[in-house]
Amino acid sequence: MGVELKREEWGSSTGFILACIGSAVGIANIWRFPYIVGENGGGAFLIPFLIVVVGLGVILMMLEFAIGKYFQSSIVKSLEKIKTKLKWSGTFIAIVSLAILSYYLVIIGWIGFFLLSFIFSSVIGFEEMTDTYFSVISFITVSSIVAAIIGRGVIRGIEQFNKISVIVLVMILVPFSLYAATLPGSLDGISYFLTPDFSTLSNPELWAIALGQAFFSLSLGSGALLTYGSYLGKRQFLLKPTGIIIGTNTAVSIFAGILIFSLVFSNDQSPSQGLPLIFKILPDVFSQMDYGLVLGTVFFALLFVAGLTSAVGLFQVPTASIQESFRLSRRKATVIVFGMIIAVGIPSALSYSPVELEVNQMNFLDFMDYIFGTYGIILSELVFVLSVTWFMNKKHILENFNKNSKYTFPNWIIYLIKIVAPILIIFTIISSAFFETM
Repeated sequence: MGVELKREEWGSSTGFILACIGSAVGIANIWRFPYIVGENGGGAFLIPFLIVVVGLGVILMMLEFAIGKYFQSSIVKSLEKIKTKLKWSGTFIAIVSLAILSYYLVIIGWIGFFLLSFIFSSVIGFEEMTDTYFSVISFITVSSIVAAIIGRGVIRGIEQFNKISVIVLVMILVPFSLYAATLPGSLDGISYFLTPDFSTLSNPELWAIALGQAFFSLSLGSGALLTYGSYLGKRQFLLKPTGIIIGTNTAVSIFAGILIFSLVFSNDQSPSQGLPLIFKILPDVFSQMDYGLVLGTVFFALLFVAGLTSAVGLFQVPTASIQESFRLSRRKATVIVFGMIIAVGIPSALSYSPVELEVNQMNFLDFMDYIFGTYGIILSELVFVLSVTWFMNKKHILENFNKNSKYTFPNWIIYLIKIVAPILIIFTIISSAFFETM
């Protein structure tokens, strides 16, 4: 027999909001968003992205919160309560989250390496780091830190950590972005980033990329938002917190864009470099700047905090699912998930080491990101939306949307989620595969 589980709850509405902001705001906001913008015409990308975030992101985020709050359960148990066979849908989503986390923690470990190297004034290149087994050591270390936070529970662990970390993240990002905007040449970068191009609205590829980035940026499809929503009290309204979370997440992305584009344009670098920009280009840029060691320390501290807050949200998804499915204590479930992450993540860590582990001539970490980070996360959101809207009573969904809210959502909003959202998600998946092969 398992242990008797008492449902945990957030200590405050503020704690819930900050935890969700922490889950949504990750290193992808700071490197992937500017990278995607840079690859897709600068400000031309912002219009479809913002339309998708407001038009679809708000509703899908509320749906995850509403289902979690209604069933007071993990992603696996929530979908199982809708229909028994749907537990496999929940299991799929939890597996995708664990897979993404397994290589995401490797990247956070790299960030930790550069943070320490700037702190101790001994900056070395990315290639020199991968010539050692530091990726494995840092991966296990960072995984242990996240597991320790999860093991402390919702209030003492997740909530307390995010209350501090999200505020620290904002306190670093905003002043740093404003400082970067004063650098010579930075205005060209900011102009490139923020100047819209309305002619791009007819480009279907841009809309597909915007949809994918919105899912990635808002943490949709990972099960983290549903899991966090399951610790809400029954009387908690959803629209206002959702607006705050999405607004803050978008603002962080904008400030991150100003920061990155100011830095790269002031140093004559390409704005569409992706991860190499973070681990190869920017360390060189900082080393050539006045107060470069200080700026490099601040930048990688920002990335490290952002990475940890997202990792905590992803870690909680399989932990809650295992805890409730097998009626285990939080500590036991955390240890099991920790072991699974180490087992799945070690190959990704080894792929950036002297072993250079590959799959089909593709670096193993890049392979995992391609399968789970590109397609898995979007497919997870599709599975979730179809499972809920096609098998759950629409009256119950609408009741949870409107409960304790001054604004009442109309009935047609359910059909938007049930029909339009899946079509758009399928369009994103097909378009991503199609444009990649061109």
